[in-house]
Amino acid sequence: MDRQERIERIEELARELDFLHLDDHYRLVYRYDATGVRGRCGGVALPRNIDELLHVSERSLELGIPLFARGAGTGFSGGAIPEEEGIVVSTECLNRILRFDPEREEVEVESGVVNQDLQDHLAPMGYFYPPDPASLKSSTIGGNIAENAGGPRAYRYGVTRRYVRSLTWIAPGRGLVVSPPEAVSALLIGSEGTLGLLYAARLSVLPLPRSRSTSILEVAGEEEAIAFALHLMSSGLAPSVIEYIDGRTMRCVGEYKRLEGLGVGAGYLLIEVAGSGGEVDEQTRLLERLCSQEDVGIRVARSEDEREFMWELRRAISPSLARRGVTKVNEDISLPLGMLGEAVAFIHRLADELSLDCYIFGHCGDGNLHVNIMTDRRRTEEMERVERFVEKLFRRAVALGGTLSGEHGIGITKSRYLGYRYSPEELSLQRRVKSAIDPRHLVNPGKYFSRGQDACS
Repeated sequence: MDRQERIERIEELARELDFLHLDDHYRLVYRYDATGVRGRCGGVALPRNIDELLHVSERSLELGIPLFARGAGTGFSGGAIPEEEGIVVSTECLNRILRFDPEREEVEVESGVVNQDLQDHLAPMGYFYPPDPASLKSSTIGGNIAENAGGPRAYRYGVTRRYVRSLTWIAPGRGLVVSPPEAVSALLIGSEGTLGLLYAARLSVLPLPRSRSTSILEVAGEEEAIAFALHLMSSGLAPSVIEYIDGRTMRCVGEYKRLEGLGVGAGYLLIEVAGSGGEVDEQTRLLERLCSQEDVGIRVARSEDEREFMWELRRAISPSLARRGVTKVNEDISLPLGMLGEAVAFIHRLADELSLDCYIFGHCGDGNLHVNIMTDRRRTEEMERVERFVEKLFRRAVALGGTLSGEHGIGITKSRYLGYRYSPEELSLQRRVKSAIDPRHLVNPGKYFSRGQDACS
C-alpha cells in the first residue's frame, strides 16, 4: 500500500470514529516523544473504553493501517514515534483504576493510569506499587510495562515484570486476550509495544513501610563513590534505594536549586532504608558507622521535610541539565555491579577526549547508569562526536558484560547497535516471535528487533 492510499484509508476510518482525530495540531504533537525525533503521524485515536480500543484496533488492522501505541510520550528511545503514516493510539483517556483488592494485595488499572496517580490512590489505604521510574509523575503504567521500567526502588523491590499478575490486551487478528505472565503475555512486558495493544493490567502491590530514613552521602571521588556503594551492599546494609550522582550532575542541581557546596570532585549517593521503626534505626546507625570508618560525609534527613528535600534534589536532575544544552542525548546502560566504577571512569575519559558535556547518574544498586550528553543537534560536527561517543559507550558496556539499556528500551535510537549484544540467530528468533503474533507487522512497525536486519555486526 502506498502512502496516499494509507492516508485515504485513515480518512475513511475517521468518518466512522469520533475519537480519531486528523487535525494538524494532533498530528504534530503526537509525532514526537521525549527524544525529540520527528515521526509521521496519520491520525490520533483517543479511545475512552475497551470497546473503542477494540474497534479502532480491529478496523485499522482490517484496512492495513499501522498502529502505534502511546502512553505519555516520556520515552527516551523513540518507541512511540510513528515512523510511517499510521494511527497513534494514545491511552491517555484509559486512565481508570478499575479495582483494588487488599486481601489479594493487587490492583487492576487501565493502561493509561499515571504511575504517580496510582501511588496516590494506594497510599491512603497503606499500600504502594514498587516500580517508580523518574518519570512517575507523567509516565503511564502501560508505558512502564512496555519498557519493563524500574526506578530508584528497583534495587530492593525489582522491576515491573515482578509485579504483573495478568494483562488484558489486543492481539493482532485475535481480539481481546486476558492471560497471566506465565502465558504469552510475558512477551509483552518489555516488548516496547511491538506485539499488541495493552488495555489493562492486574498488578501486585505491597504494604507501605512503617518507617523510612533517607541520607545523602558525599564521597571524595566519583569512582570512590561507586566503590563505597558496593562496600555498603556487602557490609550488611539493606537499603531500598541506592542512587549514584556524579559531581558534575550534582553541581548542576546545586545551581538549579541555588545551593552552595555541591560540585565536581566528589561523588554522591542517595540512600534510603525502609521497614519497621527498629529496623530503620538499626540500619541508619550502621550506615553512619560505615561512613565514619571511611571518612565519608553523610547527612541524614531528620524530618519528613528534609527527606522530601533530598528527593527533590534527585528529581531536579533532569530540569537542571536542561539548562545546559538545547538537546539532551539520554542513554542508559546496565552493567555488572563490579564494572560500574570502571565504566564511570571510561565514560568521563571518552567525553573529555571528544570535548562533550557529560553527566552520569543512575540506580547503581542494580547496575543501571544514565549517561547524558548536553549538546545542540543543530551543530553538525558536535553531533557527529556525540554519535561516536554513543557507539563507543555501547561497545564498552557490552565488553564489560552489560547491556544496551536498563529501562529506556531500544526503540529506534538504539536498534542499530543490537548487533553489539545479540547474534544474528538471536535477532532472527525475536523477529520470528514478532511475525508469529503480528504476521502483518502492523503493530508499532520498525522498532526494536523489527530493525534487526540493520543491526551492527
